[in-house]
Amino acid sequence: MTTTMQAKALQSYTPSTHKKLAGEMGAFSLALTVLAFSAPLTTVSGYIPVALMFGGVGSPLAFIFVTAMILIFGIGYVTLNAEVKRPGDFYSFISYGLGKPAGLGAGLMAAVSYFLILTGVAAYFGVSGADLHKEISGTSYPWFVYALLCWFAVAIMGYLHIELSAKILTWVMVAEIIICMIFAVGVLSNGGDASVTAIAPLSPSELTKNSVNLPFAMLFVVSFFMGFEATALFRDEVRMPDKTIPMATYGAIIFIGVIYTFCAYAMIMAYGTSIQDVATNSPANMFNDAFGKYVSGKFHILISALILTSSFACVLSIHNVLSRYLYNLGTDGALPSALRKVHANHSSPYIASIAVSLLVLSVMLPFIILQVKPDLLYGQLSGVGTAGVIFLLTLVNLSALAWYFKRGLSQNASVLKSLVAPTISTIFFVGLVYLIERNFELLVGGEPGQRTWMLYSMGAIMILGIALALYYKVARPDTYERLGRTHH
Repeated sequence: MTTTMQAKALQSYTPSTHKKLAGEMGAFSLALTVLAFSAPLTTVSGYIPVALMFGGVGSPLAFIFVTAMILIFGIGYVTLNAEVKRPGDFYSFISYGLGKPAGLGAGLMAAVSYFLILTGVAAYFGVSGADLHKEISGTSYPWFVYALLCWFAVAIMGYLHIELSAKILTWVMVAEIIICMIFAVGVLSNGGDASVTAIAPLSPSELTKNSVNLPFAMLFVVSFFMGFEATALFRDEVRMPDKTIPMATYGAIIFIGVIYTFCAYAMIMAYGTSIQDVATNSPANMFNDAFGKYVSGKFHILISALILTSSFACVLSIHNVLSRYLYNLGTDGALPSALRKVHANHSSPYIASIAVSLLVLSVMLPFIILQVKPDLLYGQLSGVGTAGVIFLLTLVNLSALAWYFKRGLSQNASVLKSLVAPTISTIFFVGLVYLIERNFELLVGGEPGQRTWMLYSMGAIMILGIALALYYKVARPDTYERLGRTHH
């Protein structure tokens, strides 16, 4: 690659010809923006019971272990962010470490993964909205009415400045966290169930009782952290990104780990030794039943409403993440250049945001017209997207290691940050990828092997991205040179 060719390739998106995204988010606002992806109240009420079904009384130790593994991943991730110096996502980080073809493949896989999760959560909002409406008034509209209302509101907010979304997400997050803390403190202050001691959930012996199912518990716990990796994606929209992004990344990981471990512990204390039986037979009712028993039954409607707003915040957060993926791919020329347009007043990737909204609508409409049950959307598609993100996290680890041996070693980079941490994290995530491949039905339902084709279709998208990059290398070398922008 010649310096002249690189310079020509970069000209198409220099500040003089291409308005950049802009914003003034601090570490706190950024952390809450990505934390909304995790949907704390929805996770505590609906998904933690699934992890407890596998992990049993000793599950909190699994939560602590996974938090440590995600923090170790974060070390390599933040180190890469300091090197890449651009809005960092799977696409840019993997391009930096493993090369442009792998990076573009990862970028397309990431976009599809987040799109599947986004569509699934929007459908879940519709189902939850219909249930809440019926609970309040005794009647309701079809699920898609509420899903479309959510879609419309998110489409508007995604079009506007990111700081409007950040303010809304902050208030929703605060409300969710307050309810989660009221639940946990309420259970513990009332002593919990007499069948389990306060120290039992933190006992290694309790954890080993479910050693066969422990990996599955950890798989679900890892999925609770999804969203933290998006901090680097907002590099152009935060103050002092070299300080803000690491603070927000570590802060989000620690916060998610602490609140979910604490709530899992409280849930176990609420049900005692029967925790696995209840989680297996009635996971959807565990949170509300325990809240009613140990705190108050008067807040049932409020909790249902906050679970709905939690889902909405999650949809908004994922929409913002996905629109910035499309923006970056458009800026580099991998996708249509219109996607790189930034709104003159809102400094938002408004064309990419509109594209995301239209894509979501295009998937939902056939389900609405054909009257297909929405559980396919919020169950199977979200599971496929989750698998895709975990695979991409694995590739980021490999990218960090590749960078260390190609450049970091000669630059005397920290062995702990650039070699040891990514190596440990790689081993952990490779294990998760193997677990998903062998037990994919845990994420999408069905019989073993029945829907494995969905998983392989994600691999096909990765291959398509690699092939597209190789095509650009031959037919459009200027576009190929721009992929990743900072990588030579």
